[in-house]
Amino acid sequence: MKLVLLTLLVLASSPAPALAGANRDSGQDEVGPGPNDGPGYSGVVRDAGGAPVNDARVTATYRDGLAMVTRSNAAGAYNLPGYRKGINPEEVKIACAKPGYRQTRVTRKPAPRGQPVRSVETDCWLQRDR
Repeated sequence: MKLVLLTLLVLASSPAPALAGANRDSGQDEVGPGPNDGPGYSGVVRDAGGAPVNDARVTATYRDGLAMVTRSNAAGAYNLPGYRKGINPEEVKIACAKPGYRQTRVTRKPAPRGQPVRSVETDCWLQRDR
């Protein structure tokens, strides 16, 4: 059985060239997608009341186990670069986690009709543990 599992931690102090678009501190893209990249992933991590959640771990996982990880910024925003072209964004799952919280839902915004998709917008909702 061939299982490829590659977890890439995105750190502002040492961004890898393949993930230069994800910035841990700001949650903002530094560069656009490359010629072989598919759409990136972005959104906001919120608590049950709608307030942004800072420093939540956000993971984008493709069906084969390939994963990218970043953290939300003070506004709850995150950005991850895209996988290669040809990967269906619908096969990429977004999950969020933070100690003391549990994920309650993930909402993906519909792609604009008739326009190329540059970013798949997905918001993540967390609730404090009791």
